[in-house]
Amino acid sequence: MEKVFITGGSGALGKVLVKHLSKSYDVCSPSSTKCDITNYAQLEKAINDFNPDTVIHLAAFVDTFGCEQDKSKAIDVNIGGTINLTKILLQTQCRLIYISSEYVFKGDKGNYSINDKLDPINVYGKTKASAEYVISILDSFKILRVPFIKELYPSVFTDQYCSRYFLDEVAPLIEFNILNNPNNLIHISPVRKSLYQTYVDKGYNPKPIITPLKYKKLIPRDTSLINNSI
Repeated sequence: MEKVFITGGSGALGKVLVKHLSKSYDVCSPSSTKCDITNYAQLEKAINDFNPDTVIHLAAFVDTFGCEQDKSKAIDVNIGGTINLTKILLQTQCRLIYISSEYVFKGDKGNYSINDKLDPINVYGKTKASAEYVISILDSFKILRVPFIKELYPSVFTDQYCSRYFLDEVAPLIEFNILNNPNNLIHISPVRKSLYQTYVDKGYNPKPIITPLKYKKLIPRDTSLINNSI
C-alpha cells in the first residue's frame, strides 16, 4: 500500500483529506506538536521514520489578516517550513504535492490560467507564491491551487468573485488529479461566480453584503481560476 505523509492534517482541508485517503492508502498525519514544519530536525525525523512515497503539504498560516499582523510567523511557517520540507525531500525519492492558493494572483481580472504571472497583494499570497517557487526545485512535485470554502458565514460578499468548491467536494478531486493529471501545476476549480452566488447555488441563503473598504486592499476582488483539472 502506498504511504502518504500529510502536513497540516488537523486543518479544515487536512481532516477531510486524511479521512478520504485513509480508505486507500497508509496515511500518516502527525499533529503540529509532534511534527512542527518550522523545526527541521523534528520534521526530518517524522518523515524518515514513516518513509513515505508521497508528501502532501497542507500546513500553513492561512489567516489572511493574521499574516498581515504577524509577518514573521507567515514567513516562518509558509516559506521557512516549506524550505525545510523541500530540503528534506531532496534526499529522498519521495514526491511532493503542494496545496497552494488562488491568492497568489492580484485579483484584478479573474479567470487566471496556470500561465498567468503571480502577483499577490497580501502577505499570505506572497508567502504562498514564494513557497511555490521553492518546491519547484524538486524533481517530482505538483502544485495544486484548489479554492474552497472551509467555513460557512451568515453574510457573504456579492462583489467578490471566485471559483470555489465547498469543502466536502474537494478531496476526491485532489486525489484523482494527483494520480492522473500529468501537469505539475493544476487548477482545480469550478466556473467563475460571485461568492454570494456560489452560496446560493449550493442551496444556502446568506445575507448579501458589499466588501468593506478596509478589506479591499487585502482581499483580491476576483480570484477565479481557469480549470485544468481532469
